[in-house]
Amino acid sequence: MSLPNILLGLIKEPKSGYDIKQTFEQVLHYFWNSDLAQIYPALKKLEQDGLATIQMAEPDKGPAKKLYKRTPKGTRQLRAWLQQGPQLNTERLHYLTQVFFLDEIPPAERIKFFTSLHQYFKQQLSELIEVEKNWRSQDSRYPDKLPDKDQATQFTLRLGLAKIKAIIDWCESCLQTLRNKHQQAN
Repeated sequence: MSLPNILLGLIKEPKSGYDIKQTFEQVLHYFWNSDLAQIYPALKKLEQDGLATIQMAEPDKGPAKKLYKRTPKGTRQLRAWLQQGPQLNTERLHYLTQVFFLDEIPPAERIKFFTSLHQYFKQQLSELIEVEKNWRSQDSRYPDKLPDKDQATQFTLRLGLAKIKAIIDWCESCLQTLRNKHQQAN
């Protein structure tokens, strides 16, 4: 049920499916991924259920596009989802599942796996640090005096920074263990 509710959150103002996909790619990808093959059917279902409306917009060039907007019923649905409290035990960490079975590959490949994982998260951290740096430089209210909408966004950024730093530390610790073990074996 999360994707429909995420979409309801995103369509407070009219947005096209493409605009929604851009939001996933530019902002939400740090903690949620979705592609157009998932987005469009979910938007259609929201419209069928009376949680969203569709209006046609004539762009400056190209074909008309559908803009999706949350209805009052959709707002009630989104708020009910939020008021249920945090959804826990729903996170899927595919890379961690791979780590669980890492003994199936040779030690050198394990090191390669963790090196790749470490590099990925270092890049993610670099991107988030840049987001925070830009935000801080552009808004004197950052972080503690932001309006509610921006404060909620900043909370996600804060966790993203802390979580990725912790994952990087974990990667480094695992790499050290693997390298030590590999050296002892040789």
